[in-house]
Amino acid sequence: MVEIAESWSGLVIDHLNIGLLMIDREGQICLFNRALSRMTGLKEDEVLGQSLRSPNILFQTIITGREFQNLSPGAVLPVMGSCNGSTSTHIIRNKSGVTVGAIAVFIPAGRQQELKDAVIKAEKLAILGQMAAEMVHEIRNPLTVIGGFMKLLQQDLKGTPKEEYVTIILAELKHVNRLISDFLQLSKPGYSKRTQCSVTKIITEVAMLVENEASLRKLDIDLDIATDIPDILGDSDQLKQVFLNIFKNAFDALACGGKIFLQTSWNRHEKFVQVIIRDTGTGMDEQTMVSMFDPFFTTKESGTGLGMFIIKKIIDNHGGRIEIQSKPGKGTIVTVFLPAN
Repeated sequence: MVEIAESWSGLVIDHLNIGLLMIDREGQICLFNRALSRMTGLKEDEVLGQSLRSPNILFQTIITGREFQNLSPGAVLPVMGSCNGSTSTHIIRNKSGVTVGAIAVFIPAGRQQELKDAVIKAEKLAILGQMAAEMVHEIRNPLTVIGGFMKLLQQDLKGTPKEEYVTIILAELKHVNRLISDFLQLSKPGYSKRTQCSVTKIITEVAMLVENEASLRKLDIDLDIATDIPDILGDSDQLKQVFLNIFKNAFDALACGGKIFLQTSWNRHEKFVQVIIRDTGTGMDEQTMVSMFDPFFTTKESGTGLGMFIIKKIIDNHGGRIEIQSKPGKGTIVTVFLPAN
């Protein structure tokens, strides 16, 4: 197994687009990857085992522990002369913390510009995301005012042909508000309010919240909650939102007299909490299964298409995963895995 891991590591190192040069404490070269061979024209077998000329920046890194950034490549490898690009040095320690060598990373000028552009793009997207979240939040205020006045107008128009227009406007406002709520939920940080929480407590509270709606729809909920479930590190509000959305989706797929079965278990070997929610509803076809986690994909007339996308995002941010099995007319099984402490 160790040999396999080492062979994979070697393949990865040789396929990197950046040059890597590593020396041991004696200054002997023990790593010279393919990208660095292309930059220098030197072959790996020509330099491995050879001693790097002293004095050298890499030696300083080993002796002093100081790591250097934005160096000229020639400062580490004189053969590279005025080669365009930059070089940095990094100390290498073993598992015990003992210095065993140092490595130099050579980034070509073109690749360096790509990295800078990527950072700038990421910063721009972060700013746009923050602005969008703030703008959407501000949009909600006038929508609330509009909705309030439309309800007053609806009372004045009650019994007239124009009452239907107001009803349609209020329905569309409600749809926009749901979209805003989902967007704001999506924009929340994935690791907010992360504390010790009980999955059993979360499931119990969610079951109580949906109990009344289940009764009105004449749906049966069967809970099988294990007693040995450990606490997890998570955001209880976000996880509550996950299970509420799963229940709501199950409700929408069920006819009168339908059933939902929820079971929790604790896998000691894999160290994860498993929550299975199975319904006897209409199920989903393959195309829906493929697209269900895509943003804005929905099969519901009044849906926003963000519910399942948000569910997966929250679970992913908790280090868990979600699996779904479904067939038309056979119901759906949703399994959520959450890592325990």
